[in-house]
Amino acid sequence: MYFRSKRLFPAILTSVLLTACGPNVHSPSIRGIGYVNVDEVVKHHPLYPQLSQLNDAIAAINLSAAAPHVPLTAAQIASETKELNKEMVDAQNRANKILGQQQQDYLRREQQAIGAALVAAGVPGAGEYASRQMSVTSAQQAQAAAQAASQDFMAYQQSVVSQDNAAAAAVARQLQAQAEEKYRAKAMELQQRETDLSLRLSQQDASQRLAIRTRLSNLALDEATRKDLTNQLAAIDAKENNAVAAQREADAATLSAFRNQLNAQTGDAIRSQVGAIQSQSRTQLEERRNEVGAQISNLGPPRLPPNIPPNVQAKIAEIHKQFQTMFQADGSKTIQEYNATKADLDRQFAGLHGADVGAIGAAAKELDALQKRRDDLYKQIVDQITREAQRIAKDRGLSVALDGVQAGSPGGYDMTNELTKDVESLHE
Repeated sequence: MYFRSKRLFPAILTSVLLTACGPNVHSPSIRGIGYVNVDEVVKHHPLYPQLSQLNDAIAAINLSAAAPHVPLTAAQIASETKELNKEMVDAQNRANKILGQQQQDYLRREQQAIGAALVAAGVPGAGEYASRQMSVTSAQQAQAAAQAASQDFMAYQQSVVSQDNAAAAAVARQLQAQAEEKYRAKAMELQQRETDLSLRLSQQDASQRLAIRTRLSNLALDEATRKDLTNQLAAIDAKENNAVAAQREADAATLSAFRNQLNAQTGDAIRSQVGAIQSQSRTQLEERRNEVGAQISNLGPPRLPPNIPPNVQAKIAEIHKQFQTMFQADGSKTIQEYNATKADLDRQFAGLHGADVGAIGAAAKELDALQKRRDDLYKQIVDQITREAQRIAKDRGLSVALDGVQAGSPGGYDMTNELTKDVESLHE
């Protein structure tokens, strides 16, 4: 499995500068410094399963590139197909869960910001709105409705993906069967050509061969003459065999080139048809996703107080637009991550069923793309951990957060467990 070496956690610097040898944990100046085991916190981040999956995909490509390809049995293909389908469902569930959590989180934060704006403007009833926010009942109803909408979308998505995979597999099997039939026909054609050549050469040399054998049947031949006639027969046989061997070698090259041509044509045809199937499926999923999004967006916050001044209404509209933009940005990232995971699983599924004919040359390009996605995701995780560590350090009155001070060292405050719990609760 692919793992990067341990990275130093970005420090919350005030006036402390780090030297190459690291801080002296026994120095009085270390008091009031927080430290974090970043690698441990990363493992508890909600996005860590996606990071681990990308690591596995990178390792799989490296392994497949280093080892010879062994054809899979039907049982192995069925088993791996089942596993890929499970990973697809897990990715769907994870994406929908994160989207639902993000929607609820931004809705709560938007209501808090609106309540604060109403109170600051002295709007009658603002205090009640700010203290009430969404009632427990309405929050539960909204959450239940959102979950029901998400579950409906997941069920629909699983159905579309299942049909997508079944159609892709059927297309691959049909086109590969057609290619195999063409290959067998070509092989039989070339074999018949070799047989015809051998027969034609034999007929051409038949009279000469018969004359030599007739002379050899004469028992009165001297040894030198008999040896010469025998050599003539051997020369005729060698000439015919060499001609047939040359034809067979040329036919083998022709058949190999024909196989490569069929592979390329079949691969292009499979990718084209599978791409069309997947494009249609994406359109269907996007339409259903928009419907679900509209249903969830209708689960609005508690009713605003009446008679809000125009300037406050404008402020509320600005707040709503701000949080809507942030939610859409985070939601787009989640959807992009899911689509990237789905694309990778689709590639594995296509390769498992033979749709990646001749795709070895694209392995390096695929590996580069996966590596970039992995690095971007890792940076996103660490950046979020950094922000949370900065917040905790500020709340604790700590001057700097470091990665590298060992637990139990004199001075300093181990923020690892607290930060881990905080990161785990980000999407609860």
